[in-house]
Amino acid sequence: MAQALAQPHFSVDDYLHWEAEQLLRHDYVRGEVFAMTGGTLRHNQATVATALAWKTHLKGTRCKVFSGDVKVAVLPTEHWFYPDVVVTCNAQDLADMNATEVRAPVLVLEVLSPSTAAYDRGDKFLSMQKLSSLQEYALLDAGAARLEVFRRNAAGRFEHFVFEGADTVAELTSIAWQGPVAALLD
Repeated sequence: MAQALAQPHFSVDDYLHWEAEQLLRHDYVRGEVFAMTGGTLRHNQATVATALAWKTHLKGTRCKVFSGDVKVAVLPTEHWFYPDVVVTCNAQDLADMNATEVRAPVLVLEVLSPSTAAYDRGDKFLSMQKLSSLQEYALLDAGAARLEVFRRNAAGRFEHFVFEGADTVAELTSIAWQGPVAALLD
């Protein structure tokens, strides 16, 4: 994750107003703001492929796929971030298509990069677990053709599933999707 900007802590309202005027995206973590840097061609290709695969799969359902410019609010006073791909089926999330955030995602996917992998696996995942709507949190390593899925079980705990290799069939129960890991890569 990038370094926090050198400035005093933001309130959530100040962050949201300030962020709306920025050219770069910034995550908000308990008053600190972090610039989210650009990704590689491989990262972008995996993000686009994933969003397209899931959008095609979800066509005609009440669920929608978003990527890049949509924030997820986790405890809106604590953590706002921009996931690579997010799926929501929540009517309130989808009621205003001019909104800039999702508050009840069922699935979040992060494409791993060396600069953000520790954050995606650590603080971000710990925060994401606070979302009662979240059924799955997925980490895609495009270079290794590996998808890790953390799926909430009946006891409310997250179980870890690994799908490794481009031809390996992955499963995301939150959106009833099955397909080869390669479908999320290119």
